[in-house]
Amino acid sequence: MGRKPRVEFQGAIYHVIKRGNNRDYIFRSREDKEDFLKCLETANEEEVFNLLGYVIMDNHYHLIIETKEMPLNKIMQKVNNSYSKNYNKRHNRTDHVFGGRYKGILINDDKYLFTLLRYIHANPVRAKMHHNMADYGWSSDQFYRNNIKKQVHIDKILKMFSENRTVALVEYKNFMEQKEDIVKLKDFYEAGAVIGEEEQKNDNPSGSCQYNETLDEILRRVVANEEAFQLIKSGSRQRCLSDDKISYVKAAVEQGYTFKEIGKNIGISAVAANKMLIKIVPDTNL
Repeated sequence: MGRKPRVEFQGAIYHVIKRGNNRDYIFRSREDKEDFLKCLETANEEEVFNLLGYVIMDNHYHLIIETKEMPLNKIMQKVNNSYSKNYNKRHNRTDHVFGGRYKGILINDDKYLFTLLRYIHANPVRAKMHHNMADYGWSSDQFYRNNIKKQVHIDKILKMFSENRTVALVEYKNFMEQKEDIVKLKDFYEAGAVIGEEEQKNDNPSGSCQYNETLDEILRRVVANEEAFQLIKSGSRQRCLSDDKISYVKAAVEQGYTFKEIGKNIGISAVAANKMLIKIVPDTNL
């Protein structure tokens, strides 16, 4: 059976994964990792893509790339070929460096960017290389935490947390520390061709997003009465409204709204909206 063609179009965002040949360690030293980052930078000298996130492990890497005019396959060909050539020369070898073709998974909905970024930043923690993701020097986490705008395009995701950069940085750090609510992380983020495929299915021929209900209609449907609706819309933090807010977030997510859209409608941040959804996920460790 032939391989499925990748879904590629201008402005698409991909989770890119590439492993060493036979899962060999291909980022053995600091010099190797620095060279890979240099290859990424060189491939983007003319700003043909936005690098939204990355982590370099010992035998593989993860990238989050937003394409522009240049297709993903051309970008990755430049990066991988350059690194392979440099690696073989540096280590006096001629064998294949990478194994097979890279995996490029389309991110179909921006709401998955939050959790995908946390997933790749947490790789060194899951691999028991570090206790905290902030301690690992070979990921884009340092760029986000320190508001560094060089090489990594941090603005897109930070603005999804908040337009206020100070608030966004705090929200980012808090979100990175949250417990992941997806049970089979690797299956969700690394299997298949699309993340968020269900949200892509609609009958709208123009391609614009169509919802069954507006956010206010959803809110009115799930709350007990008009008074509760008005209190939530005004930003009230009364404890008695918590269950209504959680029901609202869950219902809105099910219709394909992003956490930023959901939160903005009731005066809270995208991260706060996400936390409400996490609260209703059952503890699978029992």
